[in-house]
Amino acid sequence: MTKQESMVLIDQLKLVFDTVRLVDVSMTRQLSIGGCGEFVAEPYQCYAIWNKNSRCDNCISAKAFSCKGRLSKFEFVDDDIYHVTAKYIEIDGTPYILEMVSKITDKTLIGAYGKNEFIDTISNYNQRLYTDSLTGANNRHYFDEQLFGLASIGALAMIDVDNFKEVNDTYGHLVGDAALCAIVDSISSCMRGSDKIIRYGGDEFTLCLESIAKADFFNMLERIRKKVSEISIEEAPDLRLTVSIGAVCQPLTAADALKEADKMLYIAKAEKNCVRLK
Repeated sequence: MTKQESMVLIDQLKLVFDTVRLVDVSMTRQLSIGGCGEFVAEPYQCYAIWNKNSRCDNCISAKAFSCKGRLSKFEFVDDDIYHVTAKYIEIDGTPYILEMVSKITDKTLIGAYGKNEFIDTISNYNQRLYTDSLTGANNRHYFDEQLFGLASIGALAMIDVDNFKEVNDTYGHLVGDAALCAIVDSISSCMRGSDKIIRYGGDEFTLCLESIAKADFFNMLERIRKKVSEISIEEAPDLRLTVSIGAVCQPLTAADALKEADKMLYIAKAEKNCVRLK
């Protein structure tokens, strides 16, 4: 649709919904219409509407953006419940998300559970949706639906367990599972609160950071490599684990960062148990 058509649509939707807003998902920005009819980025991130200081882990707009469709979810602010619908639209060829928000006041909707039980049920579902059931890390769906559409990721690392098939073949899958859990614990102990660890494949993990100095990132990855090498599995005391890490530290889209880190991982795996950072 054209910009003029979108402005008319937003005005009409405001008659139905409590909040209607246009979101640039790639920049996590909310847009408003300026005095001259142009789109202007608000001086705050889009998640500020939910009283949050960082990007939502279950961002419905990012998910709708990735599938170019329309999706809905419940959002909670203190004791208030909101129903959010996010719809992918293109305005003059530029992709955006149109968010429509309604506050839930219908007691019949939550009467069967009670308000607190309803909030807990939905929150637990949202958490399970993007959590790897074995390791507790974020899963591949989280990367594909929540991070892949971002305009910029500050740093990204691909972490691959060396010779993991031999671990399963020699010690069995139960020991292999314990090893993967221990590796995630080791990675997590070196991360900052805003960093994200994703189980990208069976024995491959992706570490995503909003921003970090290159030297600090290298030191973090070296600490991860060292801590993994110190892991001891009770059921297999002679097992020694190592990882190879390929990484990139520069503002790139998630797709480009993943591609560059994968190239560096290819080099790291040829040498085994080392860090290669671009």
